[in-house]
Amino acid sequence: MSINMFTQPLRSVLSASSSRLFASSSSSSSSIASTSRAASSFTHLGDLQPAKGSTHADIRYGRGPGSQRGGTSGRGHKGQKARNGKGVRMGFEGGQTPLHRKVPKRGFINFTSKTYAPVSISTLQEYILKGRLDPSSPIGISEILQSNAVHGNLSGYAGIKLLGGPNPDLPLPALELNLSRYSKGASEKIIQAGGKLSAVYHNNLSLRKEIFPQKYAGRDIKDAKPTRKNDILYYTNPKKFGYLADTIPSSARKMTPGEWTESKVVQEPTSQAQI
Repeated sequence: MSINMFTQPLRSVLSASSSRLFASSSSSSSSIASTSRAASSFTHLGDLQPAKGSTHADIRYGRGPGSQRGGTSGRGHKGQKARNGKGVRMGFEGGQTPLHRKVPKRGFINFTSKTYAPVSISTLQEYILKGRLDPSSPIGISEILQSNAVHGNLSGYAGIKLLGGPNPDLPLPALELNLSRYSKGASEKIIQAGGKLSAVYHNNLSLRKEIFPQKYAGRDIKDAKPTRKNDILYYTNPKKFGYLADTIPSSARKMTPGEWTESKVVQEPTSQAQI
């Protein structure tokens, strides 16, 4: 007696029941399709979880060798680094001369150095021709920033410096410039064209006032004064077109920063020999 005679009816029964099952499920799927879509569009509390990488499990020290942090808890055996406080500072070599003292040093970092945003005379000529700058009125940092001749908000800069030479194909009117500094060649070209130059000192607050004048409207903010010796010597020097050259006497260049900030400046009386 073969086994096929017993398995054949079972196969036919299973195939028939499965066909009826899939047929009934296909007919009912169309009726609940809308409700399943609506239910899947909602987010439940059980679906919430932290962002990947935002959480991590704490390391458990001293919990057996299987954790790789058991026994000595990752500090090795006896020694200074095995004690409470985690040993020595970075670069310590047990008392001998450390490496950073053996290596020779070259140069230095000048923390008083300043960087100025460059603007060329040819750029001013182009923007005057386009109507972005008015040559009949004084041109300062605020006007140059509003015309977009210098981009950004002067982040990392101490002001604007005029560089370069004029474009011979464009006219160069007589300009009155109130910038931070000028190169020698650029200043000569502006003066030859009948212009007037004035080097004005700015600190962070006065620069922000030039960049965002609407924020400081109606506020009594005094003009900035140079406090470092190099700045005092520069902005009181008439050869550098310093804006303080006409109001501060030559003896003021030897004043201390405290005397300078207090503005205790007394004009020198003219001697009889000079009259």
